[in-house]
Amino acid sequence: MAEFDNKTCTRLEVQECIENRNLNKSLFVKSEWKPTRLDPMSFFLFVSDGQRAWTFDGSESFVKERAEAWDKKPRWVMEKIQFYLSVAQPGVNYRFTKIRDLHRKLSFDVQDKESDLYLTANLSMLSASDPERITCDLLEFLHDSNCRLTESFLKKCRDYDRLRSESEVLVEQNKRFKDLKSQTQEVMYKKFVAVLNSKKAKLKELKKELEHCKDKQNVNENNDRGDTTSSSDDEEDESDHQLPSPSERFEGGERSGERLISLDARKQCPIATSAANVVHADPDATQPILDEIENDFLIPDLPPKDDGRSSAVSALLQDTPYTGLPRKRRRN
Repeated sequence: MAEFDNKTCTRLEVQECIENRNLNKSLFVKSEWKPTRLDPMSFFLFVSDGQRAWTFDGSESFVKERAEAWDKKPRWVMEKIQFYLSVAQPGVNYRFTKIRDLHRKLSFDVQDKESDLYLTANLSMLSASDPERITCDLLEFLHDSNCRLTESFLKKCRDYDRLRSESEVLVEQNKRFKDLKSQTQEVMYKKFVAVLNSKKAKLKELKKELEHCKDKQNVNENNDRGDTTSSSDDEEDESDHQLPSPSERFEGGERSGERLISLDARKQCPIATSAANVVHADPDATQPILDEIENDFLIPDLPPKDDGRSSAVSALLQDTPYTGLPRKRRRN
């Protein structure tokens, strides 16, 4: 197929029916789409088999009549005619039939996908008055189209070669960058491994120091706890072995003195001993004698002694418990 502006040219393989015989032949069909090839409203055909030529005028009135016959819109009719005449469609049966004299009819089936029916398009061709000129125009159009296609092909080939050379350069550059990247990554990995190992070693050292500090702190806490326990024990011992008060010492000394005086009085004064026996025999009758003895044997106050014996005497004379002599505990 050749195309330029609003013109297209294609080769159709048709079956020509002559005297009840079907002959295969090739036709070159040049189409002019008006007003433009992209949005046509009418068309004009130039057909040639190399010896003879025919023409067909597909005006707007023809398109409208065909649209009314097919119950379609004119735009749909133009799209289908352009689709089947711009390029030879495979599987389509193009027929070229003799009408009268030198006139021919070009027929082909149009598929309607909506109704799934085939509509037959019949184009009545008129014999050209100057077939040589039409054939020359066709050959000239094909030659120009071939030149344009060749130039376009060569241009695309040059572009392809240029892109291929650029792609090769880019591939080499990419390979070089890839090698550089791998080298850079290797160097970076080596440096990173060295830094990582140093950091790991430093972390191990810090961990050991931390464990040492924790152990030392635990030892200090245990020592402080032992000192606190010993001091509390010393305080308890001091409180347990606390000396008696002065009044308690005085009372204990007074009682011990009375005992000693009573014993001496028994030895020196048998009267007092007998009086004591009389007291035990008749307490009420001997009360005046006891009063006289107490007045005669007054014992001055004894000074309190600040030692452990007073606590022992008071423990013997009273119901107070004996704690023993205070002792000093030696600190570890």
